[in-house]
Amino acid sequence: MRIPMIFLFLLAVQLQAQNPDSIFSRANKNYNLGSYEQALAGYDSIVQLGLHSSELYFNMGNAHYKLNRIAPSILNYEKAHLLDPTNEDIQHNLRFAQNMTIDVIEELPPNAFDAFINRLSGMFSLPLWGGLVIGLLALACLAFAVYLQSRQSRQKRQFFVLSLLLAVLSVSSFGLALDRQARDAQQSEAIIFAQTTDFRSEPNLRSEILVQLHEGTKVRVEDQVEQWVKVRLANGTVGWLTQNDVQHIAF
Repeated sequence: MRIPMIFLFLLAVQLQAQNPDSIFSRANKNYNLGSYEQALAGYDSIVQLGLHSSELYFNMGNAHYKLNRIAPSILNYEKAHLLDPTNEDIQHNLRFAQNMTIDVIEELPPNAFDAFINRLSGMFSLPLWGGLVIGLLALACLAFAVYLQSRQSRQKRQFFVLSLLLAVLSVSSFGLALDRQARDAQQSEAIIFAQTTDFRSEPNLRSEILVQLHEGTKVRVEDQVEQWVKVRLANGTVGWLTQNDVQHIAF
């Protein structure tokens, strides 16, 4: 049985329309035309396919920012930052969006050594740290193999020192990767989406209201009791928010 050409053509068009790259391209065109809602619909459809990238969330953050949606723009910039921690454009736009928030919360001064390690481990995502560890280890093995094959004492000494240095860097990178993994597992950060929410001392409506918080503020989730989440503010204050008032940054 011959399949009509029109059917094959329509099937090809449908498959092309469902291609993530095509969806992303059309969404970008809508964004450039100022059709931000249509652009977001396209970006969201890609997320629904289970696909993630820093470019995708960066563009979603930009679209929400254009629509003056503070919390969604910050949430998507934070997601993009998780996937690409060193991207200056993401950091720049995230700061702009954060400047639109109402709450001004001073961060606690971190321990100097802990802050240094945190900055180092935060330079790359966990997959990049893993690739760096493997790459350095491979180079260390290669340098050691050259050391074993070398006949000149000076060359042997140089490649031995090089292999030792690369091995130390590989082990150090592995330690930083473990630190990044531990921090990612321990710290579940979230963004407040409610325009205004009560930050309470206990997980019930009868408890004391410590302060009112507003959309866009980032908190660290430490526990959950039914519909309540225990969070810590940047200044170290601990309290409770209703679960529906926040959205987690992690995927």
